[in-house]
Amino acid sequence: MRPARLQRRERGFTLLEVLVAILLVSIGIFGFAKMQALALSSTQVASSRSIVAMQAASLAAAMHGNRKFWGGGTAPTSFTTKGAVVTDTSNVLTATGVACSQAATPSTAPCAPDKLAAYDVQQWAAHMAGLLPDYSSTVTCSNTAGIPVSCVLNIVWTEKYVSISRSTASAPTSFATGGDRFYTLYIEP
Repeated sequence: MRPARLQRRERGFTLLEVLVAILLVSIGIFGFAKMQALALSSTQVASSRSIVAMQAASLAAAMHGNRKFWGGGTAPTSFTTKGAVVTDTSNVLTATGVACSQAATPSTAPCAPDKLAAYDVQQWAAHMAGLLPDYSSTVTCSNTAGIPVSCVLNIVWTEKYVSISRSTASAPTSFATGGDRFYTLYIEP
C-alpha cells in the first residue's frame, strides 16, 4: 500500500493536468471561432463587391441599350445617386412618374429616349438602395462634339469586416473594422 500523503499529491497533479487541458481546448475553440467570424466577414465583403460589379454592369448595359440618349450628346454631363434619390442638374433623369410600357408594340409609341434613360437610372438607383443602403454613385459623361461620348461611373460604399491582424484585434473598441470602398467603370454608350 502507498502512503496517504503520496496519493493526495497524485490526485492534485491529475487535477492540474485537467485544468491545463481545458485551457488549451478553450484557446483552440476561441481560435476556431475567430476563423469562422473571419470567414463569414469575408463572404459578406465578397458579396457586396460582387453586387456592386454586377449593378455597375447593369447600368452600363442600360446605357448601351439607349444609345440615342446616352451616345447622342444630349445626356447630362453628370448625375449622382444616393440611395434611391437621383440628382441631375438638367432634371432630365429626375423626372417623376416616368413609366415606360413593357408592352409596347409596333403600333404604339415607344418610350422616348430621355424617358427611358430616366426610368433606367431611377430603377437602378432603387435596386442599389435595396442591396446596399449606404452607397452613393456619380456618373460623369463627356459630351464633346465630334468625339464619342464616354462616361465614368464611380460607386462608393462602406463595408465592415473582421480583421485578423493583432493591431486591430487588440483595439479595445471591437474586432470589426471597415471603410469606404470604391468601384470605377468606364463606359462608352
